Amino acid sequence: MRNFIKYSSWTLRKHEGLCVPRGPSFASASEVKINVLGNILKFRAPRHTPTSTESIEEQKVVSGRYELEGRNHSDREMPSQSWLAADIFGRKWAFYGPWFTGLMGTVSCHVSGIYTATPNKQVNFLNPQAFETAVLGFITAAWGHELCDRGIPYYQGPLDWLPLKQLPVPAVTLTVKPTKIPTYINKHVFFPVSRDKIACFTFSYLQNCAASQAEVDEKISPKPMQELIDNIIDSIQLTLSPECQQAVNEIRKSCPDLSVSPDCAPLNWPAHVDKDGLTIIDYDERLYAEA
Repeated sequence: MRNFIKYSSWTLRKHEGLCVPRGPSFASASEVKINVLGNILKFRAPRHTPTSTESIEEQKVVSGRYELEGRNHSDREMPSQSWLAADIFGRKWAFYGPWFTGLMGTVSCHVSGIYTATPNKQVNFLNPQAFETAVLGFITAAWGHELCDRGIPYYQGPLDWLPLKQLPVPAVTLTVKPTKIPTYINKHVFFPVSRDKIACFTFSYLQNCAASQAEVDEKISPKPMQELIDNIIDSIQLTLSPECQQAVNEIRKSCPDLSVSPDCAPLNWPAHVDKDGLTIIDYDERLYAEA
């Protein structure tokens, strides 16, 4: 039986028990090649297949070199306005249950370049310590300020911190999860592509079920969605430009293996970052409030 028949978007019945959904096959995923500041970034990803009811367009890679000229986040997304982001790539994939049980989840992948809004010539993100500071500053600027009721942080992170050793620069994967309300779970990959700019892969996945996260996992297995994300991450390759390679060689004189910390405890959120995007400071709801 063909999978597109067994695992279709039609919803004609309710699935009983644990559902193991099926999404796109990574075996047939094509290679994506991107010139980022002269560095060649490659990875594999299935073709864009969002749900049949969505009109989300693919963010296609353009030919030529990305200089990573970024845009501001909204005040809601990032009150400090301390980081800029340049969009590069985006696709989304639907996951369906068997025998007309319909949509069970989605995965999206977005690739961007990020950098601090205020340049700091004293900081070099190719250095593992500076890179870690940047990653923690960015995720705090983006998610550390979000609150549930009674001052409870909406998100927690970093979780599942794991150095990524397949690249010629410092790199790490981590997860940011909601603390109470089940919603999109975000897994990120960060690595520098110059002394002041960082490439960021953001994978968001959602199981299509309303319940606590533990109950959701008992009804819809997240494993197929997580496996797709892991396969894409494992396929990431980076070839450095001569200029970036020379800068990395200089860093290796004092830090031969370019290693990041093997683990990192979750940050004490809610919190803000200063305007430099790097310094984590105490949360104050008035700090970046509109005048």
